[in-house]
Amino acid sequence: MQFNFDIKTEKFLKLILKNALNQKIRVFFVGGAVRDNLLGAPIKDVDLIVLGNAIDFCSKISELNIKSIHKDFYTVKVSFENKIYDIASTRTEKYPYSGCLPVVDEVGVELERDVKRRDFTVNSLYCELNLFGDEIRYSLIDLIGGCCDLKNKKLCVLHNRSYIDDPTRILRGLGFKYRFNFDFSIDDYKLINEYLKNPIRDNMSVSRVEEVFKKIFRFNFALPLFREVLEKKYYRILFDVDSCVNLGKVEKIISEFQLNEKDVSEFLFLLLENKTQEKLEINSLSQALKSFSKFKMYDLAYYFYKTSDINVTDYLKASEIKLFTTGDDLIKLGYKKGKLFSEIFDLLLTEKLKNPSVLSTLTDELAFIRKSFPLD
Repeated sequence: MQFNFDIKTEKFLKLILKNALNQKIRVFFVGGAVRDNLLGAPIKDVDLIVLGNAIDFCSKISELNIKSIHKDFYTVKVSFENKIYDIASTRTEKYPYSGCLPVVDEVGVELERDVKRRDFTVNSLYCELNLFGDEIRYSLIDLIGGCCDLKNKKLCVLHNRSYIDDPTRILRGLGFKYRFNFDFSIDDYKLINEYLKNPIRDNMSVSRVEEVFKKIFRFNFALPLFREVLEKKYYRILFDVDSCVNLGKVEKIISEFQLNEKDVSEFLFLLLENKTQEKLEINSLSQALKSFSKFKMYDLAYYFYKTSDINVTDYLKASEIKLFTTGDDLIKLGYKKGKLFSEIFDLLLTEKLKNPSVLSTLTDELAFIRKSFPLD
């Protein structure tokens, strides 16, 4: 294998490898970095795993700035020349309950035992790093046929309880399916469907599952992925009630509301939650502006999906309109503060909504106000 890193990263890796040699510890890439390298895809994160205790290992390297330590999983986040890296320990894990966070059994175990905690075979490839002189050499290690599954674009878990132990693997696999044009193996589909018949949610880490749902909904292929979540009923990992979603309406709302990546993710998850949503009693544009300005965009999108409240579209249009007139202008004209101010601004906004090209200056607006609200 061959990797091409920037100068800072290469300097960091050489520092790690020199210290690993002194401490007699082996260092590897594992999972995403190896997979993406073999696929020819950009490597997002340079995360390392050491055959030993990563906390002890990093604490002996004075050039590293330890940013945080996760004692439960024996992982360390370090900084070197203003770049952040994660370094993990080889370990074994168990799941006391379905869907809960794993518990570490042993640390510093051989790769043959560490690999068993991985999700899919394609993410179970290791690459050992060694320093020869001033050159880093990379050696691929495939313990369970990950290269073959990578070539065939197959997602295969390592054992039959894998989806029971961690049902988020279903969602992460779905993300890989759309990112890399992979697909679950026939056996994996059987295991997934078996799990979904009777999902186990007692003691599940709900926040962790929510986080994975929202993460995969942030991809640029969120809508087709969401469609598959509905069709294959993957939402049953968290929710019992079958979701009936109008995908055409969803797509239209995302477009018209110009939702960003985060808002799309949150909106799609709200659709899975399928909470009840009562229609607000709104009788004026100013009331709509006051009410909806408190909403986040994804909440507003969900509200509109559930209610089809026309006030939302008026609000979106009105929120883009610039009024030149201020309260001080009204006072100078002789109007008194109070309910009348709201009536004036409401009518002014309504008129500008009807005729966007008119009332294009402060003078136009003030003339309209004087005509519509004559002073005694």
